Amino acid sequence: MSTPTASELPAHTGNGMNVDTTYKSCKRLVQKMNDTHADDAHRVWMRSTDQATTTPVKGRVEGKFLGEIPQWLEGSLYRDGPGVLNIGDTWYHHVFDGMAVLHKFSIKVRGFMSTFAGPDLDGMTDNCAVNVCFYGDQLFAMTETNKMRRVDPADLKTVGDKTNITNYVAVNMATAHPHVDPDGTVYNMGNSFMGAKGPTYNVIRFPPKKTLPSGKVLNSFEQATVVASIPCQWKMRPCYYHSFSITDNYFILVEQPLGVSVPKLLVNHYRGKSFMQAMDWIPDAKTKFRVVRRSDGRVLKADYQADTFFTFHAINAFEEDGHLVVDLCCFDDGAVVNQIWLENILEPTETFNKALQATPRRYVLPLNTEVNSVLQATPGKNLVTLQGTKCTASRDKNGAIYCQPEDLSPHCMEMPRINYRFNGKKYRYSYGFIPTKGLNCGTHYTSTTYPPPSLVLPSTLFRFKWQLPHFEVSIHLIE
Repeated sequence: MSTPTASELPAHTGNGMNVDTTYKSCKRLVQKMNDTHADDAHRVWMRSTDQATTTPVKGRVEGKFLGEIPQWLEGSLYRDGPGVLNIGDTWYHHVFDGMAVLHKFSIKVRGFMSTFAGPDLDGMTDNCAVNVCFYGDQLFAMTETNKMRRVDPADLKTVGDKTNITNYVAVNMATAHPHVDPDGTVYNMGNSFMGAKGPTYNVIRFPPKKTLPSGKVLNSFEQATVVASIPCQWKMRPCYYHSFSITDNYFILVEQPLGVSVPKLLVNHYRGKSFMQAMDWIPDAKTKFRVVRRSDGRVLKADYQADTFFTFHAINAFEEDGHLVVDLCCFDDGAVVNQIWLENILEPTETFNKALQATPRRYVLPLNTEVNSVLQATPGKNLVTLQGTKCTASRDKNGAIYCQPEDLSPHCMEMPRINYRFNGKKYRYSYGFIPTKGLNCGTHYTSTTYPPPSLVLPSTLFRFKWQLPHFEVSIHLIE
């Protein structure tokens, strides 16, 4: 089955909802769901939380633990994701478009909670279905636009109105994968579509809350500032990026050739089309690493390039001996974004399966130091002197630093996690989901579940199940 074209799909609203102009399209989608076998793994993607249980889980629910939990384990685990795929006869057609369902597992009080965020069709979506993050002591559900929702960590109820980042800094959208320094400072990246120099990628700093001499308390957003701006290489078509990397001294953005057409974005908003319908793959373009110095916000002059690839998730990055080491989960191109329509998931093809295969890769970027001048190096000379890596980087005839990676694993991997205490530092372990069997860490598979990103805890191996009304939650932890 080929990917449906824009003309074949129902019209979108500004937040990605497909509004069926005819009931036929909706009925066809529902019929496919009903015809899909219960043990088909692809049905999991189509499952809507308000249909998967006899009684929708909203509010606090007590659960029964099956297995052992370490005595030291105590706290709350927050998860967010697109869990509602239809509202009445109106269906979403893309995996990323479902309405947000925020849930919380409280180990200490043996509780489970979930909330459903209703739709807001005005402007860019505030359907915060991607991630959660603490800004100081305030918990926010996030998506990839300029809007966030503050929620109460105790009961998951929304607190006040939505938070619009644009009210504090000049960005039009931001990622849902910020980084948090040990002192509580949050860093994120966001695009500015309009400006004197055209579109820019911006690093945003959110300090911890601060009490002024007058006694007034400033929250993180009231202190937010743009600490660096990176000009886009494609005018009026900034790239899409889902995450970025950070080290002790640098920010690293992967500028990949999946562009967001600003003119299309503006027109599509009024035509009721989706954000994705403003995205274009730029053929034959190189992927670039844009490196920013944290001390002064300056973009490094070195033009780091690589053969075309696409990434959603950065694994980690660190500095070593005059090099930047950047680890990512990489796709060969951006086809994955245009393949994960729900119709494709119900009828997967070889093209669909291939598009979903991400490989963990390492790139090594040589820094310009007193003993290694990358800007004046002899073309073709390998500038990577780091021990223990097969990565190379050489200056080409145009002055760009051409970087060649090495695969960290022969297996596909996505949803990476690390021990966050090693974020931006040299590390040894990363964790992710690999669709294969026979690994030395063991495997776990059920056809009725789909894994969220893993959570790394300094613990010994243990596993337990949480039995709730109408369904079970399995939690597996390894050291």
